[in-house]
Amino acid sequence: MQKSNFIYQILSYPFFYILSQKLMSSLSFNESIVKKYVKKKFINILDVGCGPADILNGLDHINYYGYDINESYINFAKNKYKDKKPKLFCKKFSNKEIKKLPKFDIILLSGLIHHLSDKESNQLLILCKKVLKKRGKLITIDPVFIKNQNPIARLLVQLDRGLNVRDKYNYLKLFKKYFKNCSNKIYIQKFIPYTMFVTCCKN
Repeated sequence: MQKSNFIYQILSYPFFYILSQKLMSSLSFNESIVKKYVKKKFINILDVGCGPADILNGLDHINYYGYDINESYINFAKNKYKDKKPKLFCKKFSNKEIKKLPKFDIILLSGLIHHLSDKESNQLLILCKKVLKKRGKLITIDPVFIKNQNPIARLLVQLDRGLNVRDKYNYLKLFKKYFKNCSNKIYIQKFIPYTMFVTCCKN
């Protein structure tokens, strides 16, 4: 369930989704976070809820697997990034799917967990743990509520399509059920105020 069918429909088109991400500086932010953790070439990366796979803008020489249920996003990514030969699937990431997949060095959940209930998040994290290599990393990026939050940032977070934006402690409560080693950081964006929570959980 989403907060606004109209907004959801508009953002289901890759052009408008990418435009909104650029306006909010989310694309450059997400790229910088991923580059921070992707230090080696030819590693396996799984991106669940990959959208139009725009994270590939900043990545080369990796084995990229992306899942999204939006066919327009997947078709856009297949066309734009065909030279990088990503493996893209317009399917729900499920137990059936992981049987076909290799183990991954990095799993990325960018802007996904805040769309999921605790039950759905738990199911996803169990699947991720199954396909994450030993000493592999799970990276999550989501909007977050914080104390003394800029009023505009709080409003924008409240208007997000996701129904399950949490505070830091409730995000960590989910992740620490499955990963003991979870580092985290809150990023406060000043231009177009926004607040993001990033975790890196090691398997």
